[in-house]
Amino acid sequence: MSITITGNNITNLNGLSQLESLTRSLFVTNCGSLNDLSGLSNLANIGAELTFDNCDALVDLSGLENVPFIGGTLTITGNAQLNSLNALSGLAYINGSLLISQNPALPDLTGLENVAFTGRFLQISNNNALTTLNSLTNITEVGNNANTNGRFLSIGSNPNLTTLNGLNNLVSIGTDFEIANNANLATLNAFASLADIGGEFAITGNNDLTSIEEMVSISSIGSGLTISNNGVLSECATPGICNYLEGPGAAVISNNDPGCNSVAQVEAACLLLPVKLVFLRANRQNEGVELDWQTASEEDNAFFQVEHSTNGREFYVIGELPGKGTTTTANEYHFQHSKPANGINYYRLKQVDYDGKFEYSRIVSVIVRQEEPITIFPNPTDGPLFVKGFAEGSMARVTDTSGRLVWENSLPENGMIDLGGNPKGFYFVEITSANQSYLKRVLID
Repeated sequence: MSITITGNNITNLNGLSQLESLTRSLFVTNCGSLNDLSGLSNLANIGAELTFDNCDALVDLSGLENVPFIGGTLTITGNAQLNSLNALSGLAYINGSLLISQNPALPDLTGLENVAFTGRFLQISNNNALTTLNSLTNITEVGNNANTNGRFLSIGSNPNLTTLNGLNNLVSIGTDFEIANNANLATLNAFASLADIGGEFAITGNNDLTSIEEMVSISSIGSGLTISNNGVLSECATPGICNYLEGPGAAVISNNDPGCNSVAQVEAACLLLPVKLVFLRANRQNEGVELDWQTASEEDNAFFQVEHSTNGREFYVIGELPGKGTTTTANEYHFQHSKPANGINYYRLKQVDYDGKFEYSRIVSVIVRQEEPITIFPNPTDGPLFVKGFAEGSMARVTDTSGRLVWENSLPENGMIDLGGNPKGFYFVEITSANQSYLKRVLID
């Protein structure tokens, strides 16, 4: 069941004070006088979407402190006086997307520091008072697990935004990446770990942006490159952009400062980069990862060390290959990592000269999708359970300790099993699919 609340005469939600779990969505829209959400303080889980839209008297979200999980998209839009998201600090997971837009009094995103999600899109736009994109530090991917269109990251038209310090662990975006019309944004250093962009890379209309050289980890751009109308941007020859410009993909680079004012200017800047590597690639091969790289020339190159990381920050040596000394001919190298981690794997090369001097390559990454273990939470529960890591088409079967069947069905997309109304005690949850079976004892308390 979904609940929709609308009406300018509503000032509080005290009528929902007995609500502990919601299997579907909660939409709170066009409630111009609503200023009190304390009636939601007993709400612990939301099975699908949560929306606050055009609630102009709402200044914060106090009352949502006990919500750890949202099964669908979190939408916070058009709330004229909203100035704090602190009440969401207990929110750990959004099994959908995140949209925060047109909240003119919201100064930051404090309260979302614990959120992880794998939704279709992340959009932060038209928030006039927003100065910093803090929080969001648990987000590593956007859109990679979605099966529908509309996967993107967009940060746009936030006129006072100066800092993007909250997305520093973001590594991969399923399709498009857009940073647009943020007049005071001066740096993109938060995207230093971003490696893979599945669609278009677009940076437009950011008047204070002078460089995008912080984005050194980009290894792949999918379907287009646009860098335009950034008045003082003069340095945009990063390794990832240089590699993209060598291929057949479409590129528009214009109306920036000299040095980044045309495709030809950026290609010229790419030739001056102190990079010996023609390319460095990481590809999944059977159960491992194969690294391939090529040098155009080498000078006093003693050896390459191959380094690996699971978080993009802490690297460890996993192998070493001898270099070719000094040569002006192209050389190719290959290295096999036989036991990568499940999830995102990061790699870089440490090139070491005979005299001990060294330099690092850019970081590349590859996602290794091993079978994800099934987890069931929360346990204990007061009724709702959520299953994570199940295969499509999985069935769930719940029995009590006497073997009596109390719930059986195919798992919905959000993985929710509602055991509300059953007596307190222990139950057995069995998840089955074509290639796996999992049994877990849970407690209704």
